[in-house]
Amino acid sequence: MGYSLSDRGRERLDGLFNAIGHANGVTNIGRQFSLSPTSEQRLEDLQRESVGFLSRINIMPRRDLIGEVLGLGTNNMVGRRISRPNLPRKPAYVGNLQDREYKLYSTLFDTYLPWEVIDAWSKFPDFAQRYAKHVATSIGLTRIMVGWNGVEAATDSDPEENPLGEDLNIGWLQKLRVEKASHVMGRETVTNGDVTTATGAAKPIYIGKNSDTADGDYKNIDALAYDLIAGMPSYARQSTDHVVVVSQDLVDEKYFPMVNRPLADTIDGGKSTSDQTVSDIVMSSKQIGGRPAAIAPFFPEGTMLITPLGKPNAENSSNLSMYYQEESRRRYIKDEPENMAGLVDYNSVNEGYVIEDTDFAVMAENITFGDRP
Repeated sequence: MGYSLSDRGRERLDGLFNAIGHANGVTNIGRQFSLSPTSEQRLEDLQRESVGFLSRINIMPRRDLIGEVLGLGTNNMVGRRISRPNLPRKPAYVGNLQDREYKLYSTLFDTYLPWEVIDAWSKFPDFAQRYAKHVATSIGLTRIMVGWNGVEAATDSDPEENPLGEDLNIGWLQKLRVEKASHVMGRETVTNGDVTTATGAAKPIYIGKNSDTADGDYKNIDALAYDLIAGMPSYARQSTDHVVVVSQDLVDEKYFPMVNRPLADTIDGGKSTSDQTVSDIVMSSKQIGGRPAAIAPFFPEGTMLITPLGKPNAENSSNLSMYYQEESRRRYIKDEPENMAGLVDYNSVNEGYVIEDTDFAVMAENITFGDRP
């Protein structure tokens, strides 16, 4: 016997439907509709509020599915002097176009909530807001997961085979492997024609007290971080905005080398966080390689990425971006009693992951503690 939605739950659900329809200028949200620009911006803002890491990257609308990376850095020289015979004046782009292309892929974010949950939430007067935040958090965390782990945009993704969204879209780490192989350590390079990528087999980097840097190994992760930064162009090395994003295991090894450690909410204070799931970015006052360290949700183990991250909610201040196509968001919402599914919310958007300037990004992966065998 299926679960029946209570009268109060139905009332809350009808109120939710009416509010969403009113916000988007539609009378029937059970048919696919485009989100209004205001609703689209509210959705992005709510995701940033719900998932803090999204407030540290650029989330930018683009008109086209395929186009040129904006290059948001302002490291190019714009000052000029020019004599009259050499006129006209030639303005310089305030950015750093790198002749790199972005491509946006259609992504589905379809969710459902059982009627039992709706009934449980129906006692709250802020039911609609509670539901909106729940969906926004789920979508936001998924976007971050794919940003770190995505390697391809398959025609049909398989969440069971690829639980971290490896086949949902091409994330930031894969972008660096493909677009700037010389800035990636810990993986063999592959050359196809004139293009070389760091997409080959794992090439472990060993960290141990007896390791020899001449063999590509390091005594500690600070030495590895310094070496990574040294591989950047001089103007990129000097940036004061670099953050060392690391996996949980690397932080534990550096700061918390004990076993059976107590639980903590931050990576400061001499306690471990490895026993809990980090659902948001965790910044540390401690440093790795002379730069602030951070743990991000779903960041792959044995991996280190050094790149500028934006200040919270400071627009266009990060080297990591997500582009989405303007007016590409589609949605329809309904309850499906025939499937005993509860509230079903179908969302889709065309989006992609971008590194604005690959000169300002370096990474090491397949990091292993211990001397090389």
